[in-house]
Amino acid sequence: MQDFKGKLVISTIILCLAFVALVSRLWFLQVIKGDEFESFSIGNRIRIERVPAPRGRVLDRYGRELVVNRPSFDISILPKDVEDVQALSDNLSLILDIESTKIRDKILRAARKSRFKAVTIAQDINRDQLAVIEARRSSLPGLMIEVNNLRQYPHGVLGASFLGYIGKVSEEELNANPELNWNGLVGKSGVEKTWENSLRGDDGFVQKVTDALGREVHSDLFRKDLVNKNSVPGKDVVLSIDMDLQAAAEEALGEEFGAIVVIDVRNGDVLAMASRPTFDPADFVKGIDAAKWAELLNDKNYPLVNRATQGLYAPGSVFKMVPLAAAMKEGVIDPDMRFNCPGSYRLGTHTYRCWKRGGHGSMNMRQALVHSCDVYFYKLAEKLGIERFSKYMTAFGFGQPTGIGIEERAGVAPSREWKLERFKKPWYKGETIVSAIGQGYVSATPLQVAMMTAAIANGGTLLTPRLVVKEVAFSGETTVNTVPPHGHLPVEDSTLALIREAMVGVVNDPGGTGKGALLKDIKVAGKTGTAQVISLGSQTDAKKHMDHAWFTSFAPADKPEIAVSVVVEHGGKGGSVAAPLAKRIMEYYFDLKKERDADDNV
Repeated sequence: MQDFKGKLVISTIILCLAFVALVSRLWFLQVIKGDEFESFSIGNRIRIERVPAPRGRVLDRYGRELVVNRPSFDISILPKDVEDVQALSDNLSLILDIESTKIRDKILRAARKSRFKAVTIAQDINRDQLAVIEARRSSLPGLMIEVNNLRQYPHGVLGASFLGYIGKVSEEELNANPELNWNGLVGKSGVEKTWENSLRGDDGFVQKVTDALGREVHSDLFRKDLVNKNSVPGKDVVLSIDMDLQAAAEEALGEEFGAIVVIDVRNGDVLAMASRPTFDPADFVKGIDAAKWAELLNDKNYPLVNRATQGLYAPGSVFKMVPLAAAMKEGVIDPDMRFNCPGSYRLGTHTYRCWKRGGHGSMNMRQALVHSCDVYFYKLAEKLGIERFSKYMTAFGFGQPTGIGIEERAGVAPSREWKLERFKKPWYKGETIVSAIGQGYVSATPLQVAMMTAAIANGGTLLTPRLVVKEVAFSGETTVNTVPPHGHLPVEDSTLALIREAMVGVVNDPGGTGKGALLKDIKVAGKTGTAQVISLGSQTDAKKHMDHAWFTSFAPADKPEIAVSVVVEHGGKGGSVAAPLAKRIMEYYFDLKKERDADDNV
């Protein structure tokens, strides 16, 4: 009996301990971990689907659409909801006309990385495919249909060089910005890249009740658990570009390689910026294939390079206003000082030739610029010296970015210190000589030449080029993009007035080199340039060995509005090739202005 009572006590204690343990566990699971397990449970039956935000549009200065969006139905698979990958791949293959193995491999690769992240199987499916998928949705576990927004370019390649292109987000971009969608597209160049944060909206999401196979269940039972968030579209970006003028600039270039830049000299607005050759941004919309990407990267004509901001050229004689202004400011010359040009200039053992083999004879400042006499500038540069000269190159905006906001190169404004650092060699007098005519180490972009020209035209303010005028949110809130001036040219107004008057002579004087830009009713000021690509002695008739043709200008000369700079690669003479293109742009600009003024009056 005593033995029985002892066993009963032990059994009772064991049962009590077991009960306490059970109650404790239930208390732990329901009270301590209750919220966590409830969330886990909801997560297993509620699927979150992203609602992509429409990317902001890109508009021209008059609100006309340059880049817009169109709806795209994309098919994604959530690996965790797929039990039979091969069966699903076979079914989708018949509908989407994609190899079953490709679909299967995509799903398996995604599952190895994360079973809880959807992988895109097909983009922009057609309406017939969408209808079939909707009809067979119950037999396609884990499938999600996402309505995305694809970029669309109503005007084809127009402005592609500065608009840029979009591409699949990279690992580096994801690490830098966790808010990006790992399966999404982001700006890779141009406006699309620089203004990515503005153009990209804020994605929303919807929650859907699903069964064990990931299929949506239409039930009111769990409606209270569902939370949705509306997407917020990206901001529209309004450019300074005039779409009509842009089209005219690209048409003027035609099949020639080069660039045309049109600047409003009063505020720095970029009215047009053409670059040839170019690319089709539509090729990148769905993610460019490897073969096409390799073709673009290996193309020796560099279509992805915006020649207006990234093309580095010897500016040739369009650069001559810089040493002229420097020499005047430093008291090296005065407007009436004359140098004789016999056709060449000898310095030490080297002979530097003028473009006019017979020489120009006696030249003063104005005549030297009008006739583009090289010998005059050789002598001027020798007197000036590289120490003083290099300071003015920088002051005129060379050797540094303009601040336009998209990809650009700084070029070179050479100096004694620059050469020593770059080549570990001393500076020679002959290098100063050739720098004065925009050759040697001097290199610049067409945009830099245009900004220099605008500064001369507007009285000395070196403006920062403005490509984006404002950003407009979906709510209507507008942010204006203001850009401060880059600086002021360190020369007197009287000097700039003399240079402007000489530039008028370049186009309008009987012997001027820029007569190809002469307009009937509007006075144009300009400067021609012909930049050597290789030495004269080794030139051939092949186009690739021809000189680059330059022309930079502003108009009207008495009350400047626009500056136009043109470079045609291997075009030959600036006066005969580049100047007529600038003329076409200026004619179009003023005709368009008259037409718009007439419409406003009506």
